[in-house]
Amino acid sequence: MQDGFVFRPWNGNLRHFYLQGEYISDIALLRSLTTTAESYQTIDVSVMNRAEWGAYIGHIQHEISLGQVRKVVAARQSLCETRFSLFDAFLAACERYPDAYVSIVCHAQFGTWLGATPEILIQPEGADWKTVSMAGTLVNEQSDWTGKEKEENTATQQFLRQILAKMGAHIIETGPADAVRAGTLRHLVKQYRFSLQEKDIPHLIAELHPTPAVGGLPRDKALSIIANHEKQSRNLFSGYVGFYRADRPHLWVNLRCCEWRGQVAVLHAGAGINAQSDAGLEWEETAAKMQTIGICL
Repeated sequence: MQDGFVFRPWNGNLRHFYLQGEYISDIALLRSLTTTAESYQTIDVSVMNRAEWGAYIGHIQHEISLGQVRKVVAARQSLCETRFSLFDAFLAACERYPDAYVSIVCHAQFGTWLGATPEILIQPEGADWKTVSMAGTLVNEQSDWTGKEKEENTATQQFLRQILAKMGAHIIETGPADAVRAGTLRHLVKQYRFSLQEKDIPHLIAELHPTPAVGGLPRDKALSIIANHEKQSRNLFSGYVGFYRADRPHLWVNLRCCEWRGQVAVLHAGAGINAQSDAGLEWEETAAKMQTIGICL
């Protein structure tokens, strides 16, 4: 595939979208493009209140107690008034999150999106490849990892190992599950370096998305619960976004993002729910995740 930009929405029935293009570093051109970016308001905003959120979490935990599912990533959205232009918000995100993949996507079907995601889906690592298990979040600086966060990450690790084994990949190196800072949040992240023939990478990407870090386990049951109980459309949130360079994909899971609608933005965030989750704490976690991009707006 030639150099260009790629994204895929959350909806698994839709293919990824690819735009061939050159890499430029013209700030004036970027300012001009963001000024003319249209705000396509094609999807209604459906904000879940705390009571509805609590009922959603309760339903997930009931399914867990029945042994139907191990983990479900529940998502919600909120509205935020914007203070800056899209261009200035983009620059603020670049400055605040130098280790994140900061992007603007403008598309007639999906609207205009701004994001600063820390989660790698797949990247080249020399002649090999890299992916991560990023699951488990702490908001409080003084808190220590609990069984809840460790179980979230363990579930994603097991999924990644199964998919890599299914694809015939050879895991070369793994690091410990360590804390990685993303804004004011800490995430539990375990890295995997592996070898796989380049011709098999598109199939691997299709197998990986959506990971348990944004969907759940078992995947089909978790996705069914999400489809039946989330009022809002995830749209581009928790899909993936990135680029191809020298025929190799550099992809990130599209987190810490918002849909830009001019004077307001629609913020999206999710939280991994398991048997140990507390609905109130998960609400606060999603609010903190939304502020990662919200503070730049």
